[in-house]
Amino acid sequence: MKQISMFKKPISVLLAFCFVLSFSSFSIKAQDGGLSPEEEKAVIEQRIKEANNKLAELEEESAGTMEYLDALNEKIKYLEQEAELVVKEVAEYRKQVDALQLECEDNEKAIRATQAEIEALNIKLEEANIAFDENYNAYCQRLRAIYISGESNVYTFLLSSSNLSQFLTRYEMLRRVAKRDSELLDSIKAELEAIGNTVDELAVKDEALTAQRTELLMAKETLENNIAQLAAKQSELEMKKTNLSAERASANLLLKKLSDEKGYYTEYLEDNREMLDELDRLIEEAARKYAESLTTTTKPTTEPTTAHSESPDDPYDDPTEEHSDGAFDETSGSTEEAGSSRYIRLTYPVPSQTRITCGITGYSGHSGADFACPTGSRVVAAESGTVIVSADLTYADGSYRSYGRYIVIMHDKTTSSGDPVFTLYAHNSSRLVSEGQHVEKGQQIAYSGSTGNSTGPHCHFEVRTPSAKYADCKDPADYLP
Repeated sequence: MKQISMFKKPISVLLAFCFVLSFSSFSIKAQDGGLSPEEEKAVIEQRIKEANNKLAELEEESAGTMEYLDALNEKIKYLEQEAELVVKEVAEYRKQVDALQLECEDNEKAIRATQAEIEALNIKLEEANIAFDENYNAYCQRLRAIYISGESNVYTFLLSSSNLSQFLTRYEMLRRVAKRDSELLDSIKAELEAIGNTVDELAVKDEALTAQRTELLMAKETLENNIAQLAAKQSELEMKKTNLSAERASANLLLKKLSDEKGYYTEYLEDNREMLDELDRLIEEAARKYAESLTTTTKPTTEPTTAHSESPDDPYDDPTEEHSDGAFDETSGSTEEAGSSRYIRLTYPVPSQTRITCGITGYSGHSGADFACPTGSRVVAAESGTVIVSADLTYADGSYRSYGRYIVIMHDKTTSSGDPVFTLYAHNSSRLVSEGQHVEKGQQIAYSGSTGNSTGPHCHFEVRTPSAKYADCKDPADYLP
């Protein structure tokens, strides 16, 4: 039996289909780089404006109807896209701020290093000046001594010697004095060059220091501007999140009203993206953990377990009550049919309810098929497989959240293309199987309920393939009889 959408009129289905087509075209252009972030934001703002106009038109005549809820969900979808764009902008600004902060830190380190080099060069310059002064003074003293002695002619000084011994003594004295004078001159020349080089290095370092200080000031100014823009974007994001939460709250009130009127219960719109992402990771990890069971032929004993998952005050948790755990349901066909193919062929998760009361296109964000049924109705495995998750999702105060008491099964059989299949059963009042347990097609695994993010008693049923990711949710109607 194929899907029957929740309270859908032909015109609302057509409108939703047109919306999906237009949105898909828009998304493709954005992904291909056809739209800049600014253009994408402008398009979304225009769509929000159009959605508001549509809501205003419907408010007078159709407020409180499914058509109005569809329009509201359409607006919420665009508000979510708008919020996502701002999230990306915030992340980009934060990235720029972090990069600029590193740049400022690097500049400050370079400035400190240059200042240290300048200080070292100043010390070298001071030492060179001291050495120069000492040698220059010594040379000046030598010149004065020569001047005072009146011996300005070396040859006269030598030839005036009284004997050969005096001549040789004077010659040796002159040689040593000349050598010393030459060394003094060379030393003075080297010291002058060192002083000149140090002065040049100081000029270069001082210029580099000035440039680094200028870069640092510019980087800090840009950083301050980006920090201010980041704060503004964060405020904008908080405002958009607040508006989005308010719109979701309005949609959920209307969803609850329509559910109560029709008795077709479903899920409220969720707004805690971090929580949903964390749940998605948990299910993926469980799928990886039990991946080997897809190829094994050994199956554990299938014994219902209840003690670990039941609440004392649950009316369907009577340990003395006999629960059915038959391997096959009467709606699933014969044993021969169930085992005749290696490909997946699902049975209805709630044998007493074969009508999908809210399908995957029932409203924006709905990820599965809902089967409205009284609390305590039998919930069965849609196909044989291994239970990879059997858990309760609760808040800190103990109240149920999201899927509530839920079960995920990784099936033995695959799609015709060979892809693995996972099914999820949510909002149960009690669970009868545990993680790692193998179940047969049609075997009872839970009692239905309304735990978690639910508007009323029903079974929320998801089909995920080729992975256990939320993004791989497929329309369960395509896999059901």
